[in-house]
Amino acid sequence: PLLRRNRALKDRHRGETCFILGSGPSIKQQDLKRLAGRVVMTQNHFHAHDDIGVIHPSYHVVVPKYQPRQYDDDWVQWLNSMNERLPADTQIVFDKNTKYLVDRLGLFRDRVYYVRQGYNCAMVRRAPVDMTRSLMAVPTVLPECLAIAVYMGFTKVYLLGFDLDQVCRLAENQQVRFYGTSPVTKNQAEQDLDRQAMEEGLIWINLWIIWRQCYLLRDAAAKLGVQILNATAGGLLNVFPRVKYEDVV
Repeated sequence: PLLRRNRALKDRHRGETCFILGSGPSIKQQDLKRLAGRVVMTQNHFHAHDDIGVIHPSYHVVVPKYQPRQYDDDWVQWLNSMNERLPADTQIVFDKNTKYLVDRLGLFRDRVYYVRQGYNCAMVRRAPVDMTRSLMAVPTVLPECLAIAVYMGFTKVYLLGFDLDQVCRLAENQQVRFYGTSPVTKNQAEQDLDRQAMEEGLIWINLWIIWRQCYLLRDAAAKLGVQILNATAGGLLNVFPRVKYEDVV
């Protein structure tokens, strides 16, 4: 029943264009004020951007809750910061495993939707894009955003700020996000995950999962007549054709 509500989003934007904004440091090189009046989807801690009011995202997608419950206070702080910074009419998509916290805080009310992750990308031939059923289990929010955009019927999707070069930046102790850290990325759980990923080589597995999911979603989108284009300034994501942001807007 929780997922059936997503039927209201099916093909809501048929034939339209959207811009999905990632948190890679390259986003600081791009004038996002140009996006005023366009359909924009942000994610995770993007509400920290100075121009969030001008960008005025129509949608905001949050990664599934991946930290143990002893870090719930960090998530509460994070959710409250979204409530404070995001426009009052921005519609927000969470994974269903975060619902208990959203309900506890009484936030977002009638503008929140939930998705359910489940499928392993190594076990499917087609990317699931039906928000009333399970999507792929994601290591990062980009595939989730793409599945949602395809479900909502956008014909053209532009990506900005998806550098996906964390493997290089973590090795050199550089910031991997334009905002530095958020309440859920500066705690001990996050530090332990990053260290384990580098020590055990899990970062390479996660990178492959991201690429595999993007490849599957590119194929699923193309079959539906949806074009995904990468307007990121640099980065490693070469799954999608690249375009220059300034030429697009």
